[in-house]
Amino acid sequence: MNPLLKGFCVAARPPDRRTPWEWCEEHLVVDGTSPMPGRWRSDNSPWVREPMEAAADNRVRDVTVKCSAQSSKTQTVMGLAAWAIAEDPGPSMWVMANKDDVKQFVRDRIGPTFRACKPVSSRMVFDGVGDITFTTCPFYFVGAGSPAKLQSKPIRWLFLDEVRNYPEGALPTVLKRTRAFWNSRRFIISTPGKEGDEVDRAFLEGDQRTYHVRCPACDFLQPLAWESLKWDTTEETKPGGVWDFDKLADSIRYVCRDCGHQIRDTPAERKSLARRGQFVAMNPTAPRHKRSFHWNALLPPWVPWRSLVEEFIAARAATRKGDVEPMRTFVTESLGESWRDELGVIEDFGFLKDRQGAWRFGDPWPEEATRFMAADRQAAGGEHYWYVVRAVSRLGVSRLVAYGRVNSKLELEEARKQWSVPVTNAVIDSGFQASDVYRFCAATGWKPMKGDEADAFLWRDPNTKRAVRRLWQKVRVEPSLGRAGRVPAIPLYRWSNPGVKDLLFNLATGFIPGWELPGELGRDYFQQLSAETREETRDPRGHVRYRWVQRHKDNHLLDCELMILVALLAAGLLAPPTPAG
Repeated sequence: MNPLLKGFCVAARPPDRRTPWEWCEEHLVVDGTSPMPGRWRSDNSPWVREPMEAAADNRVRDVTVKCSAQSSKTQTVMGLAAWAIAEDPGPSMWVMANKDDVKQFVRDRIGPTFRACKPVSSRMVFDGVGDITFTTCPFYFVGAGSPAKLQSKPIRWLFLDEVRNYPEGALPTVLKRTRAFWNSRRFIISTPGKEGDEVDRAFLEGDQRTYHVRCPACDFLQPLAWESLKWDTTEETKPGGVWDFDKLADSIRYVCRDCGHQIRDTPAERKSLARRGQFVAMNPTAPRHKRSFHWNALLPPWVPWRSLVEEFIAARAATRKGDVEPMRTFVTESLGESWRDELGVIEDFGFLKDRQGAWRFGDPWPEEATRFMAADRQAAGGEHYWYVVRAVSRLGVSRLVAYGRVNSKLELEEARKQWSVPVTNAVIDSGFQASDVYRFCAATGWKPMKGDEADAFLWRDPNTKRAVRRLWQKVRVEPSLGRAGRVPAIPLYRWSNPGVKDLLFNLATGFIPGWELPGELGRDYFQQLSAETREETRDPRGHVRYRWVQRHKDNHLLDCELMILVALLAAGLLAPPTPAG
């Protein structure tokens, strides 16, 4: 057909009044990289319908989707792009994190999708590596690392994929490309990154539509929340302290927060849960032109709940050893939530008060297995020692038993006996007047400790012969006793100052459970535990780094809690058994 006549026919054709997802069900074919290739069906992922409808509404300008990985997010945007080319065309741009991703994406995913969609392929006049030209509009594909390309063209349809991986400043730059069009649309879709970043801010500026599900028993509408997923921790599911994930899988269920009805991870129940759900705006007063959506990995029926539970258990075990990265990945990519760095300090001590229970100092604790004590030596104002005592269960849960100050080594030893702490579990800081501390330890059986700025220490596992990183290291020192000569070497425990602080504050903020405080506690304890804060810095390449900064002079009780944590790690009480399988 003559191109001019062809263009006239396209322009004269009556508009298709169907929603984008209804249009996609007729015309869109899912590419072979998907686990569900073939004709696109919104019934497989009904939660994408409303975001697609919002993008087709001329009253809406910004659509932000913050969601879990592998939950139909990119496929949704590809379908929306195909609909826009055929039914509501305008200059379009798809932005990815870098240009290498762009080439692969055009070649393997969106190129085949466009060519398999007849209303789109019939309008295609040029298929290049970096852009595709249609009779109705140009379509550009660029990497977010190219400022020149982000700034070069006026755009009506802006599709922004995995924004959390964009270089800093790229998002505000590219959003300005849509100013020339009154009916422009800016579609942001991404797994989240850090709380307060550009993805998180865009979501919060919108109406924050969160996916809710209905209980099949009582019809109660509730957010699809991780806290409602339950599993059993019994001798059957965790025999001898080691998870049997096959048995654990049988106990996994989603519990209705209203009637307690239990939903199992079966195909029929999962599909029904997804199909009967709906979005609820959590910020209904947001501007009408800003829509935002959220869902997590509990929703897609093809994601087994068992896999999420196993991922969470492994991440929690890694966090207990000082590695928070698996938990960060779980929160952002599985729960679809922005990562909140809770390791800083809250001025009103709220994060510590949340750890307080109904029990008091002196109350019996049936789960107690042993006690640990740590002391921090000071010289200002005369020799004195701050100390902390914690009771610990066999599962590594700990409770604060006592804390205080004494004025001599003799009083310190008397305090240890008073609080029934085995001398093998008593540790003391040797950073000040180390020789004197070593002699005290050699004479009494206490163990010296010393903080180090290293992130971790290499240790060779005697069983596997592999070198692994851990937060502490045991070395030998020889304390001199002056005229009496020397005595046998004693162990000195060196520990990673930044790593153990991260771990302690994960416990103190409740991110890792099992670190408890009594209901009545003095303000001096709160103040000293909050004496340091973690600050974020960026190097010239934009890499994020953290460092601990002391805000208040008195941090002695904090140091004691850190040393007790090192002692628990060394004793194996915070090193969970390797998961089964």
